[in-house]
Amino acid sequence: MANNFKGPLDYIDVATRIVEFREKYPDGRLRQKDIQFIDFANKSWVVYTAEAWRSADDPAPAHGTAWEPVPGPTQFTRDSELQNAETAAWGRAMVAALAVDTRKGIASSEEVRNRQEKTPPPAPDDRVIADHIAALESASTITQLQGAWETAGKAGVTKDPRVIAIKDQMKAALS
Repeated sequence: MANNFKGPLDYIDVATRIVEFREKYPDGRLRQKDIQFIDFANKSWVVYTAEAWRSADDPAPAHGTAWEPVPGPTQFTRDSELQNAETAAWGRAMVAALAVDTRKGIASSEEVRNRQEKTPPPAPDDRVIADHIAALESASTITQLQGAWETAGKAGVTKDPRVIAIKDQMKAALS
């Protein structure tokens, strides 16, 4: 059975689509038609609709709409939700204008990338956690406890309930 999975590199990016659009329509334009901020399914969204004009007097510009959750869930979308929605809408408007190649899909590489979850770091193993618990337990002052806690944070173990419990016990004992 063939693997039909397509990753972001299997799609065309919007910058490439813009070059193709300009080659076919040198007087063409991409414009904002509408922008909205809405609540849907218990999330906030930015919704951007773009128009692809094949000429300055295009009687029927094509439309493309894209939306992004706010805040963006990935490293590529957080704090760039509007820009990502705009770029995706431009790509879709050019597709709707039948001005760009869709053999690699309608979605752009940016749209695919923006939907991929950032892989969380692996959970620390029990030995690492035990080492940080021991460091917290050996603190004899609040300053040492704070230093051990900061070190544990850099190791990514401060969300472990065992580490939190020891930190709280030591804080109470040293206060």
